[in-house]
Amino acid sequence: MYFQSLGYVVKKLVTVAAAIASFGFVNSANAADMPVKAPVAVASTNWTGFYIGANAGWSWLKNDDVGIGGSALILAAQPVTVPFSVGIKPTGFLGGIQAGYNYQFAPQWLAGIEADIDAANIRASADVGLPAGGPLVVTSASEKIKWFGTVRGRLGWLPSQNLLLFGTGGLAYGDVAYTANINEIGGRQFNASSDRTKAGWTLGAGAEWAFMRNWSVKAEYLYFDLGSTTITGPQTNPVLATQFATYAFKTRGSIARVGVNFRFGP
Repeated sequence: MYFQSLGYVVKKLVTVAAAIASFGFVNSANAADMPVKAPVAVASTNWTGFYIGANAGWSWLKNDDVGIGGSALILAAQPVTVPFSVGIKPTGFLGGIQAGYNYQFAPQWLAGIEADIDAANIRASADVGLPAGGPLVVTSASEKIKWFGTVRGRLGWLPSQNLLLFGTGGLAYGDVAYTANINEIGGRQFNASSDRTKAGWTLGAGAEWAFMRNWSVKAEYLYFDLGSTTITGPQTNPVLATQFATYAFKTRGSIARVGVNFRFGP
């Protein structure tokens, strides 16, 4: 009786094992017939979206021959009649922040807008004697850009998904301080000064490289022109109060800077 029961159990186990093996074979065959899914592609860099960042650079202005004019006076210390000029060429650092929006409207094209504002220390001054003059008459002029900003459109081309080449242009503005003086040593002076916000235009180009999904670095060059400014200084002797000198400045130059941007992305 014992051996009969044991044989019965063994027979059942063999039957169950055979069924399991048959089920596994059928499922393996079905799995082999199923199509294999392709690996999921990693999304390429998408430039569309808002971004913020920081920048720093160097600026150099074109030589500004400050024109000196005014009333048809003959200076007491020198038999020389104005006008004449003083040459200055401001240079200096600037740095600040920027923000903008990009729209990638085709696989390789991009349009956007960017605004930036930088603190600046771009300045120069000069002191010269009058033409054919001696040390008794000296004229001086200085110019300083205290801060500078732009609002620009950008149009770019993507030779690769991570590299953007762009042209840019738009509004430029900044706070510019001007001072000038004709100084007759021991005599009259013609002092003038102005500190004002100037507006003009800017054009430039640059490149931006996306080194991570939401991060990029850029380098750009801008040429800007903030126009001309004329300031007037009356002479300090009240007896000759009708005499005056005028000083004409032109504020235009270049900026080379680098920056980093964080894109919020789609």
